[in-house]
Amino acid sequence: MNRQKLNGDMNHRAGGPSAKLETGIINHNTSSNHRRTKKRMGPSIQIRSLGIPRLPRRRPSRKEAVTLLIFRTIGVTIILISIIWFYLLYRIVTDFGGLKPSTEIIRPPVFNPHDVSRLEWLLKMRLEKTAPLLDVSHMDSPVFIVTYERAQYLERSLWSIFQHHPAHLLQNSGSLRDRDQSKTRIMGSPVIVSQDGDNSAVRAVIETYRNLFERKLGVPLYHIQHRQADIAQDSYSWSLSDWEVPYKKLAIHYGWALEQVFSGSAYLNRKHTCTVPTPPLPKRAIILEEDIEISRDFFSLMNATADILDMDDTLLAVSAYNDNGNENHVLDHKRLLRSDFFPGLGWMINRDTWEGPSNHPEAALKGKWPNGFWDDWIREANVRRGRQVLRPEISRSFHYGNVKGASDSDTAIKLSKIELDKIDVHWENEDLSYLDRTVFASRYWDRVSKAEPVTTDVDAKKLVAHKDVRVQYSDWKQFKKLAESFNIMTDEKAGVPRTAYEGIVEVRYGAGNYFIYLTPPYLNETKPADFGIKAWADLSKETLLQRLQITDKTDDYGFHW
Repeated sequence: MNRQKLNGDMNHRAGGPSAKLETGIINHNTSSNHRRTKKRMGPSIQIRSLGIPRLPRRRPSRKEAVTLLIFRTIGVTIILISIIWFYLLYRIVTDFGGLKPSTEIIRPPVFNPHDVSRLEWLLKMRLEKTAPLLDVSHMDSPVFIVTYERAQYLERSLWSIFQHHPAHLLQNSGSLRDRDQSKTRIMGSPVIVSQDGDNSAVRAVIETYRNLFERKLGVPLYHIQHRQADIAQDSYSWSLSDWEVPYKKLAIHYGWALEQVFSGSAYLNRKHTCTVPTPPLPKRAIILEEDIEISRDFFSLMNATADILDMDDTLLAVSAYNDNGNENHVLDHKRLLRSDFFPGLGWMINRDTWEGPSNHPEAALKGKWPNGFWDDWIREANVRRGRQVLRPEISRSFHYGNVKGASDSDTAIKLSKIELDKIDVHWENEDLSYLDRTVFASRYWDRVSKAEPVTTDVDAKKLVAHKDVRVQYSDWKQFKKLAESFNIMTDEKAGVPRTAYEGIVEVRYGAGNYFIYLTPPYLNETKPADFGIKAWADLSKETLLQRLQITDKTDDYGFHW
């Protein structure tokens, strides 16, 4: 026993197994106690060593935790939205700064600041690239559209113009930059929209298409406003019937807009999407209304006939419209005619027509423009002065507006049945030399005079499938009866039936190869010396009807211009 105790003491002193075991147990207990103390005390020992009083630590309540989570979520959301918006801005800037526009045509949503921000609207338009601005020095033939308050009609008209504008070919092919620009004419450029009044929906449409034309085609769009409040009250006769008031308002707006265009005042509005140099004064102008849609080759037709109009002072205008262009009465897509009747509805005049040619300054439309019924005024003998109009057999313009327009409902319905040509004719490649006044008169007389005379409309309808025929009329009552039978326009203005040439109205009845001609009595005699060449002759309505051997039995409505 003493030996065991002695051995134990010796082991303990010598650090033997028993001593090591005991020491390990003591060290382990000491280390565990230290960790428990440290865990329980935390950093308080260090805080006390710095002389800082210990603050009690408490866990946040559930409400506080939720609030903190909400604020963190909002912060992260704001950061993400900011990143997305900066990215989209970057895309817009880089896309609009490109060199070539997208070939895809997308009808744009109309900009409305109450519904969407400008940035969101631009994104919806999907304008992938900005087109380079076309050389404005060659924009001497603007197209201008008169509008009032029919925003939906205006949008349809502007979309039609945009779709078929010749600048598409120039931008996509680069032809304007690859050839001599002095020989390039950008027909229908710039675009001018003349607004009567201050309708906000109309302004939104104009703002939308300014961005589209300028960013997609490089064609400037000018917005001018004619404010009705500035019109003197005595410009109107408020005793007029309700149906007359729109005609008067339209006429006053038309006259003001034409002067703004030809004087260059329309170009004083500098609101554009980019810097636009001032275009030259127009040599000619194409006139449309907010309820007119154009064909694919409308601008090609205007371009091909512009020089003819400029060089032939016996022409008053070029029109894209055929008043009798019902689909059952037309066939030849490439045929143009001279006519004594001014159709309007998509027409072009040059500066000489507006300001008066140098040899006939008294014939200017400027300064004489009426306060009502402007189209009938142009058709008056003392205004037209025997000048003629070029028009196609198949219309290149379509009138679709029958709501809140100046035309009465019956007329609007008739106009809506006129066929719009779907064939794309490259008019610049066509030989139009036959439109020379003497050549056209000679050829037209030869064909009409050789047509077989018949006495009734029934006989005419039977024979026209095999040959040209002609039916005579000697007064307006007879003419109206025949016109109703053939389903064409029945009225006349200033002694000229619609579409007439020297009193002759042709009908391609059944859309065949032959014509029914409604002719005055003089066709039974030899060819008159002034057939087709009455320009600048001082002919009143009465004198004209005497030469055509037509008896006037219509009522004089007594319009005063």
